[in-house]
Amino acid sequence: MAVTLIHPNLKSYKYYTPASVGTVSGSDLVIVATSFVDDNGNAVTAFPASYANYTLFINGIPQENGSATVTTSDLTIVGGASLDPGDPIVLDLVVNF
Repeated sequence: MAVTLIHPNLKSYKYYTPASVGTVSGSDLVIVATSFVDDNGNAVTAFPASYANYTLFINGIPQENGSATVTTSDLTIVGGASLDPGDPIVLDLVVNF
């Protein structure tokens, strides 16, 4: 019996913004999707409704699982209220299509 490989159809979307655009909510930092730009510098209207996984980078450092939540309308960084306003935020969403 021959083995057939099923190749996943994955696409990575990267979004960029500085921490200064976020709103502090308790100890968290909430950044709306419309505050981000994509790889081409285009404004983002919303994040994909479903994704396979994501990686959050703050100041170029990947963050641990559970350090953020992502919805179609915003990114919430748990404990992010203490971030420096100049810290670059990069969200890498991997979408299965």
